[in-house]
Parts: sequence; C-alpha cells; structure tokens
Amino acid sequence: MDEDISINLKYFANIRDITGKKEESLLLKKGHSVMDALIKLAEIYGDKLSQFILNEKGEPRENLTFLINGKAIKSEKLNEKKLKDGDVFVILPPISGG
Repeated sequence: MDEDISINLKYFANIRDITGKKEESLLLKKGHSVMDALIKLAEIYGDKLSQFILNEKGEPRENLTFLINGKAIKSEKLNEKKLKDGDVFVILPPISGG
C-alpha cells in the first residue's frame, strides 16, 4: 500500500528567492529519499532551481549543505537517506561574506 508522508522544507537566501517562500510542506511517497525530494522540487520550480541544486549530471551540487532535522547529510548519502513523516529538510546555499 502506498502511503504519503509530509516533510517540511525551509528555504534560505537564493533558494528562498527562487521559490518565493520561506517554507512549505511537500508530499512524498513513504520510502522516498532526500534525492527524491530534490528531484521533485526541481520539477515543481523548474530550471532555475534545478540548475541551482543539481549539476549537469543531475547530482546535488557539492557547495550546498543538506540538513534533515538539523543533521547534515553528505551528498553521497542523499539516495540512501529515507525521509519520514514530519522531517524538516533544509537546503543551505553557500555562505559568503567577510
């Protein structure tokens, strides 16, 4: 039986500008990974977000930080990390400044 889960997304800086939102909920199928969530976001928000979070090979950009419930997830683990109902997913763009 397919079961939906709802995750909470929080956006900062460039990603907030692209989505026009500070946060939102996203429905996914139970068992979906962080990478599945990134792909769905790219489908929802189009090329601008897709190009910001994914490289030419469709892999997550290494300069971004991905957090689930406050814990960083390494880029190579995004396909393995399964999301659960109520998880908080944050994509942090690179920090710049001085």
